[in-house]
Amino acid sequence: MKRPAIWIVLIVVLSLATACGPTATPTPVPPTATAPPTVPPAPTVPYSTSTVSLTTEDGIKLAGTLFLSAEDTAVVLAHMAGESDQQDWIPFAKELAGRGYTALTFDFRCFGKSECGGDTSGDVLDMDLEAAIGFLRQKGFQHIVCMGASMGGRGCVSVAFDEELAGLIIVSGTGSNDPDKQDLADFVTPDMPKLFIVSENDHTVGRTAAMTLLHESAPEPKILKLFPGSAHGTELLGTTHEQEFRETVVDFLEGIGRID
Repeated sequence: MKRPAIWIVLIVVLSLATACGPTATPTPVPPTATAPPTVPPAPTVPYSTSTVSLTTEDGIKLAGTLFLSAEDTAVVLAHMAGESDQQDWIPFAKELAGRGYTALTFDFRCFGKSECGGDTSGDVLDMDLEAAIGFLRQKGFQHIVCMGASMGGRGCVSVAFDEELAGLIIVSGTGSNDPDKQDLADFVTPDMPKLFIVSENDHTVGRTAAMTLLHESAPEPKILKLFPGSAHGTELLGTTHEQEFRETVVDFLEGIGRID
């Protein structure tokens, strides 16, 4: 009669021991990884690309590339000397076109795929740039900005005394070689916006000082942008400051405004 009571007691004790024993700890589930927010790309608009030919006043054929976009502002991109040609500007020209600005790159005479002829003993940069600006005007553009690097910048300054431009962007360039065009207050449109870009220690001797003087001599409105380092002209597009360079130019163009 007592054995069943003993078994009942043992069962109760075992049940209590089990209940009071260590509880299995659930394996922690790592939080679901959240992908970092995607930075939206810069807005782009459709544009077309075509190879074009520009004819100078003295009959020289210049090779060019037109990036035709939706807006009424066009930017002429003039390259440096040395081993340079319009290819230096093409990636940036595509970005400008994607942002709504028509861009025209071209090879100065005796560079790239352009003809080499005419009177090359003098400064013919302005003649080649006049052909580029005239080409855009024939296409219906009146709101034209001249942007040049080094040699191309000097050419843009030169034509600014003869052409009514909407804006001027000089990258590591200098003033006109024409002694009669050294007074920068004599721009055809003195109040056109001007952007001067140069490295703080441009490796071309004296270029930073020359650019600073160019900026000081020019009438308002004007902006001087100094970048760290020694890159010259379109070399800035291959540095860690490339994106800031691009945004500086686009902000300047936005500030000029567009024709409705």
